Amino acid sequence: MKAKIKPYLVWFLMLFFFVLYSAWSINRYAHFQTDAIDLGLYAQTMWKYANFKAPLSSIKYDTFPGPNMLGDHFHPVLVLLVPFYWLWQDPRMLLLLQAAFVALAAWPIYMVAKKFSEHEFFSLCASFAYLAFIGVQTAIDYDFHVAALSVLPLSLTVYALIFDKKLLYWLAWLMGVLTKEDVTLFMVVIGFLAILKFKKEKLGVATMILSIAAYLLVTQLAIPYFKGDKFAYEELDPSLGVSTVDMIKTTVVSPWVTARVLFQPALKFKTITNLIAPFSFLPLFDPLSLLLLGPNFASRFLTVLSQRWLIRYQYSVNIAPLLAFGTIWGMANLVKVTGAVKFIARRTKSLYWFGGAALILTTLIQTYRTQTPLFRMFNPQLYQSEPRFTINNQLLSSIPKDSSVMAQSCFVPQLAHRDAIYRYEDTLFGKGIYPDYIIMSSTEHSDPPWSRPELEERIGKLRDNPRYEELFWDGERLLLKLLIKKD
Repeated sequence: MKAKIKPYLVWFLMLFFFVLYSAWSINRYAHFQTDAIDLGLYAQTMWKYANFKAPLSSIKYDTFPGPNMLGDHFHPVLVLLVPFYWLWQDPRMLLLLQAAFVALAAWPIYMVAKKFSEHEFFSLCASFAYLAFIGVQTAIDYDFHVAALSVLPLSLTVYALIFDKKLLYWLAWLMGVLTKEDVTLFMVVIGFLAILKFKKEKLGVATMILSIAAYLLVTQLAIPYFKGDKFAYEELDPSLGVSTVDMIKTTVVSPWVTARVLFQPALKFKTITNLIAPFSFLPLFDPLSLLLLGPNFASRFLTVLSQRWLIRYQYSVNIAPLLAFGTIWGMANLVKVTGAVKFIARRTKSLYWFGGAALILTTLIQTYRTQTPLFRMFNPQLYQSEPRFTINNQLLSSIPKDSSVMAQSCFVPQLAHRDAIYRYEDTLFGKGIYPDYIIMSSTEHSDPPWSRPELEERIGKLRDNPRYEELFWDGERLLLKLLIKKD
């Protein structure tokens, strides 16, 4: 009976984290802690797809009809998720899907761990370390982003590579390519590992060629076509050049320059250390697996964008399964090396027990050290509603669904299912855009992160605008309606 129960433990673990992450995400939505960027943006995009409209977003730059979101990030995978949106056209469906993708990616990790370790406890612990990884936590705590969806195709691709499931391999590869443009770079490295680590030369070469071609096709043709301009998410340090190709050339010719930019200032090295530490530094025992982190580290630590140097938002989620695989291989290498000692060789299972326990411990320690939200997710007080939320919802429900709206960032996700929804900005009227309704609150958060006095100042100016009539004002929340001038 015990042997029959064991395989289902990982499914229980996956279900647990799916429920936990779903509850936390939906609670943030209900408490107006989500934002225009990115949940509101993706919710409007999905609503457009679900209603057979082009994915133009008025939220991205506060313009109408707005840019095509396929020119922002290349994510046709969202089209494949439209049937779920037909079942429930609500931004919370995106949050549920995100939690599901994250949870499901643990299964391939568990199976690979079982293959290399033949140890149930360690395999479960490797799955736990992935699910509770600080980068996964921050992605769930942020909003919704397609980067979080990429964990499933990446996890499945490595699983299919190891278990010789070619059809699944190429389906997962295609799913990854359709999820986000940078996933193709991870696929290049997976192809490289297929050659060096798993001696599958033909598959590896094919993967590398197709992945490089896909990256160039997407970044040089598809995104510029939909955007009407060049791909602009590289933002490299000037000493490395202006494009990925320039960065590769610099790395080959002057690797010390790339190394210096990668680890300096010290904050970068600290973040890199904090990302590997939850996995008990086991990936370091399989140096080849560290190559899998290359695309993520390059897009973050080789850029001038300091917000990417932190463990925040969605920036660390896509390396979660890759770190887990590196952990599995690193542990296998460690056991193999120490197995040469007769005393230790007789206690291989004990090493896996120790390794599994270490993964749990370091995951929890790093969660505490980095103040990521896992522990807060178990605080029942944070799930309690407040009277102001009821007032907010009443005001939001009074806005006609076919009207244009400018809203404080925290209200945008709830209003995203319309053609014209704008995140509040001081210059919107200067663009000649006067939405039908405006909703603001001095007690809710905003993005940009204005203080309460700054919000009150902006609300005061809106109240004085002669183009609008005041429908509601209670000293905190403001709802305005555009006056219709008669000829």
